[in-house]
Amino acid sequence: MSDSMSARPSDPIQVIICGLVLAAITIWAYYFQFEYANLLEDFDFAGELVWQEPWRLLTAHFLHLTTMHWLLNSLGLLLLTVLFARYFTVRTYLNALILITLGSSVALSLLGFEQRFVGLSIVNHGLLVMGVLLELQAASSSTQRKLMFFILVLVAAKWLAELFGVWQSFLAVGQVQHIWLLHGLGILSGILAWWLHNRRLAKLAQLESE
Repeated sequence: MSDSMSARPSDPIQVIICGLVLAAITIWAYYFQFEYANLLEDFDFAGELVWQEPWRLLTAHFLHLTTMHWLLNSLGLLLLTVLFARYFTVRTYLNALILITLGSSVALSLLGFEQRFVGLSIVNHGLLVMGVLLELQAASSSTQRKLMFFILVLVAAKWLAELFGVWQSFLAVGQVQHIWLLHGLGILSGILAWWLHNRRLAKLAQLESE
């Protein structure tokens, strides 16, 4: 592992706990909508409202439409958090999630995206790509590098299948039509989060060597 990757010790247990808290908030939010009838309407992503109600840029990602929707997305977030927790502190983990959520939402708004959406799938795509890139960077064998590269190819293939309408997750049925755009921005945000994560670690390593 490079010096930049080990510039600061990770906090895997704390990061996993943080992921559990976020998953719990997601579950709570789903069931709270039965008490607060306007929850989705007031906190989902709505392009025409996000600059007047900027909390939508963040909150939309943690709301869901069905039990299966929140269940699979929350499990996905937890699985990815456990797999890649060793690369993060709580701060860098939250920084990555904030960048992926806000980055993708702001991009959607700037692109004039007019549909409404909720769900963690954008976050999961971004965190997956970021984690795989971190694994690829830290890989100590050609087998590990090939595996990580293969996963990236699979993610790209899935996105292309969504783009050309060949495949659509059943979780997206009845939601937005252009799910490829959401997932694509999640992937791009994940790449940006990985790049910024590396820049920060490189700076920390430089400071420690001085």
